[in-house]
Amino acid sequence: MLFNNCKARPHTELYGPGAFYDLNLVGAQANMATNLQQGQHCCAATPVEKRNIKSDIIFHWFCFSHEQIMEMPDKPGTTVRVFFGEWLGSERLPRAAAVAKEPYTWFFNVKGQFKQLSAIQPRGHCAAPAGLCRG
Repeated sequence: MLFNNCKARPHTELYGPGAFYDLNLVGAQANMATNLQQGQHCCAATPVEKRNIKSDIIFHWFCFSHEQIMEMPDKPGTTVRVFFGEWLGSERLPRAAAVAKEPYTWFFNVKGQFKQLSAIQPRGHCAAPAGLCRG
């Protein structure tokens, strides 16, 4: 499963160790990523701002362990599903390279912009690539 963290939310800081994404309990997000399996690889794409330009993207890979219903610390009164897992590593790429590289192409529309979807289920098997940075 691929998660679009285009707003660069700091999930670990908000929810604790192993947290990598959150989805609303209501609206369109309520029906996204509803049947993740323990051990499934997940990727959260986060743009990196450099000189006020979001040119690079870090793709953080996790091995999903569980989800938990929690209140958003930065929006009291809002409850979300929080996804947790073991961090497998990350890959940082310029946007132009990411748009052309599987499985990252699924994050982008034909103009090279992030799709508006929060969670994307690519066709086929989605697994963390070899050689991820763990530093």
